[in-house]
Amino acid sequence: MVVISAVAGIGWAISPVLDIVNKKIESYIEKYFQHAGTGEHFEEMKKSLGEIRLIMATVEKQRIEKREEVQYVQKIKDAIYEAEDVVKEFEYKLVENEKFMEQQKLDSVAIVTQPSEKQKSACHTWTKKGKELSENLDWPILGDGEFKKKVKEVSANLGRAKSSAEILLKLMDNNTKIQSFEQENEPPTTSQISDEIVGRKVEREKIIELLFKENNETPTIIQIVGQGGIGKTTLGRLVYNDPRVLTEPEGQGFFDQKMWLSVSENFDGIKLTKEMLKYVSPNFSLSDTSFDSLQKELKEKLASKRILLVLDNLWYVKDVNRKSSFEQNWLQFFAPLKNSTKPGSKIIVTTREAAVETTLESFGSVLEVIELDGLNDADSWSLLKLKAFGRKNQDNRHNLEPIGEEHVKNLKGFPLAIRVVGTELRGKADIQEWKRILNDNVVDKSEILEALTPDYLQPCFAYCSLFPKGYYLKPDRLVHMWIAQEFVHPREKISSEEIGKLYFRELIDRSFIQVIKQENKEYFMMHDLMNDLACHVSQGECYILKEGDTLKNLGSVRHLSVTRELAHLVSICGLDKLRTLILISDYSKVDVADEVFTKMKRIRVLHIDCYLDKLPNIGECKLLQYLFFRNCNSELAPDTFSKLNLLNVLFIRKRLKHLRDTLKLPQSICSMSRLEFIDTNKSILMDIGGHDVHLSKLWRGGSAIFHVQKKEGWELGHLRDFNNIKASSLKIKGLENVASTEEAIEARLGGKEHVTYLELKWDGKSILESNIQHNEILEALTPCTNINKKCDSDK
Repeated sequence: MVVISAVAGIGWAISPVLDIVNKKIESYIEKYFQHAGTGEHFEEMKKSLGEIRLIMATVEKQRIEKREEVQYVQKIKDAIYEAEDVVKEFEYKLVENEKFMEQQKLDSVAIVTQPSEKQKSACHTWTKKGKELSENLDWPILGDGEFKKKVKEVSANLGRAKSSAEILLKLMDNNTKIQSFEQENEPPTTSQISDEIVGRKVEREKIIELLFKENNETPTIIQIVGQGGIGKTTLGRLVYNDPRVLTEPEGQGFFDQKMWLSVSENFDGIKLTKEMLKYVSPNFSLSDTSFDSLQKELKEKLASKRILLVLDNLWYVKDVNRKSSFEQNWLQFFAPLKNSTKPGSKIIVTTREAAVETTLESFGSVLEVIELDGLNDADSWSLLKLKAFGRKNQDNRHNLEPIGEEHVKNLKGFPLAIRVVGTELRGKADIQEWKRILNDNVVDKSEILEALTPDYLQPCFAYCSLFPKGYYLKPDRLVHMWIAQEFVHPREKISSEEIGKLYFRELIDRSFIQVIKQENKEYFMMHDLMNDLACHVSQGECYILKEGDTLKNLGSVRHLSVTRELAHLVSICGLDKLRTLILISDYSKVDVADEVFTKMKRIRVLHIDCYLDKLPNIGECKLLQYLFFRNCNSELAPDTFSKLNLLNVLFIRKRLKHLRDTLKLPQSICSMSRLEFIDTNKSILMDIGGHDVHLSKLWRGGSAIFHVQKKEGWELGHLRDFNNIKASSLKIKGLENVASTEEAIEARLGGKEHVTYLELKWDGKSILESNIQHNEILEALTPCTNINKKCDSDK
């Protein structure tokens, strides 16, 4: 059982990170340091990391409890992370070398980096011999002596870390022989059993009956009360999605409007009001609007409507100093609903404590309090069987049923615990193994971690603690964050993105991430207990900075999320170990100072999910691989991107109507060899060869989409200078808007040497009516013979 990550201050298992770092070093030694006497410190690093790995494979199977043991583990992890940093910096320098050589276009001699005057005398050169870059590098290629000095220091630190690991093993009094290990980095290639809800039929029918109960007061409140993990949110969603309560035209139309709000621990009336407005007034601008204006708009939209509002996971403030403020905010939030909605309106509240009732009664009548207990024994066993056997295999395990039926009672009817244990039992047929797992107190955090036994899942799961409770996880973004942090183990013939998606699917199958189906859409969220567990696992590695928190004692934190007001972000500058910075402020407009990022030399993931006046200068964040920003008013400065050699993904989101429909990206992006794709919900305006070209999406090695329109900047001819964009697939839409054969010829599709797939789309009716030259245009768009072309008419 892996328990190292269950100990405060240690964080997740280091072995997966160590494996990836060592593989990279081995690859660089083989490719770049074949001369005797070169890369000797990389060789030393490789040796030390291999020996540390053998020790940690044993240590991570033990329980770390003593302070001295924790301190040694932390020292070891620090040294390994430093090694990963220097390997990543070497990777950055290689890209810098490639860029320099491409610019110089040398025919006979390749000097990999621009040497200083002091270095010129020592700098080696190599005869090209048909290659632009020699495979045998030496230190002058890597720049000045500072980097060589850094590698030497890191190598020495790893040597000391190896000694620490040996001492740690002795401290733990481990007499077991250090054994070779098998890596657990092969996730399943198919998804497993999907969750289905078991039980709660009686409670569901009772609540639905209450919903249809006529009353003169508006609105009335139904409380669902129970412990964490008992199934309150699940029951609430069963009711919310029941066809009998759906609004027109989907169901019977008893309610005119229904809304679901996740409240969580920090009650924020302004934020919740804005969330409600998204349901009833989606076109209403939520930026820079006073609370009074928001409430006035909400009251107008809800007037004379019968509503169903679910407030999920409401926490009651017990602190005397905060209680009065909480209740005042609560009443202010409810004001637009009182005496304006239609009789028969209902509010469902899920909460852990019935004490909330006193606050709710100050607003209106509490119709009923549903005390939710655990599942009964029969439903508990049904859910366990579903998770352990699946639907098709339940008849083949009769010998295990008596054991399961007897011992499932130990899980106390907690659906969350049953799902986790059922997942752990999956594939096990030994009766004694079943008894051992079912007899454990799996409700305890350390025991639940058995389901995270695969090492590769631990950091991925723990990383999710950076998102607040009730936050909808976005799989595509989260997977790329994992990739940037080296959590995803590469495999041959499968992209890192696909492997990351398998990790995400496995966390779902193991019930660590919930799938919420609502209005024909799927959303992904962590249950509050799982969020608590992720925070527990990630202690010392990840931290969410909330209102009232300070930055004291956060020196070891490498991944930081900020969800409070962002006025004092400058103080984060002291956290120079940061590899992740996530800023989440749904509705506040902020101006992040450039100095916040000048010292963040190790940052890999920068996720700015808030309203920005301008994108700060992040040019010094040279190891950055993932960048997300939302609603930036200004253009992106070329200097911002010119140094980001390792940037892999760029997400851009705009919401506000008054912002321009296009975002102009600098030409320097075209030369960023590691940029796999740009994803935006608006058109991208790129400067290619001195011309502005509009794209909606761009994947390097993937696809670029160009939509032809009858306005400046959208003409097909602008693709003539597209040759530098290394997309393997090019999709051109709107060909009915091409004015002439000359314009098609001007696109020069034959020069797109990186494109192997071409897709042409047009409105068949429009092109036949408006352009008699359509055959000639399609003929002009015939590229080289090595391109696979598909033509598609939308009639």
